[in-house]
Amino acid sequence: MLPFLQQKIAGRKLLVYADQSSQHPTNAAELTNATGKTLDGGPITVFDGGAYGGEALMETLKAGDKRLISYAVDLGTRITTQFDSRGDIVREVHFRRGILSARSAAVETKTYTIRNVDQKPKTLIIEHPARPGYKLLDRKPAEITASAYRFEVKLVPGATEKFAVTEERVYDNQFAVTNVTPDLLTTYTRNKALSDAARRQLEQILNLKSQIGPIYGEIRRTESDITSLVRDQERLRQNINSLNQAAGQQQQVQSYAKQLADQESKLAALRDRAAELQRKKTALESEMNSLIEKMEF
Repeated sequence: MLPFLQQKIAGRKLLVYADQSSQHPTNAAELTNATGKTLDGGPITVFDGGAYGGEALMETLKAGDKRLISYAVDLGTRITTQFDSRGDIVREVHFRRGILSARSAAVETKTYTIRNVDQKPKTLIIEHPARPGYKLLDRKPAEITASAYRFEVKLVPGATEKFAVTEERVYDNQFAVTNVTPDLLTTYTRNKALSDAARRQLEQILNLKSQIGPIYGEIRRTESDITSLVRDQERLRQNINSLNQAAGQQQQVQSYAKQLADQESKLAALRDRAAELQRKKTALESEMNSLIEKMEF
């Protein structure tokens, strides 16, 4: 505890908002070590205007370095935050060899609403977390640390300020266009990033997909009807075999036989229908694949 330095060092009083779970910032002193000497870390007692202000711990401060020392909660300033996001903003769309590549962005805005209750001006430092993969869009921080952006906000006495920080995260997606749903493809055809020529090409694919979808659904329904009818026919044949072994059941056997014959006609029609639908689907898919092979933008 022996004194080894007695001189003034540069400093200014600030507020620091770093704890996002609190509604109050902390009083802080920004110290700049211009002494030419290294100041060892340790406990600090802060006096503000001749009165006790609080306690703090300071890390070692090298010559020419700067440090924010928080020492007490400022109850005269209240801060609330509001979060808003806009996702899937498509910035670029490319197509090659059947692969649709889209560069999209998720935009997030965090708004700090700051109420200065006291009748004196203040300077607030907001430590906004720096997240990997995100970049700032419309603000330049006063300082960047390893884990946060530091923004400086001037507070007017007895007033409320709003400070919005907007960031975006850009990511790439790739899809085989044959696997893309018509709804998703529609969103890309409406995107302003597309040229008119590229939009027309995608709309051709979309048109074919819109035709193939209902046909595929009808094929599945037809195949389900065929399966159900075949199962019913098997039941009728079992009943006929059982009744043939009993006397006096010829009328019922004839009735079942007539039902079986009627179902054979329905089954033949369903199979013809399924084959025709399959031919249509194959033709449309062939046309779509031909377009996909030629398409590039």
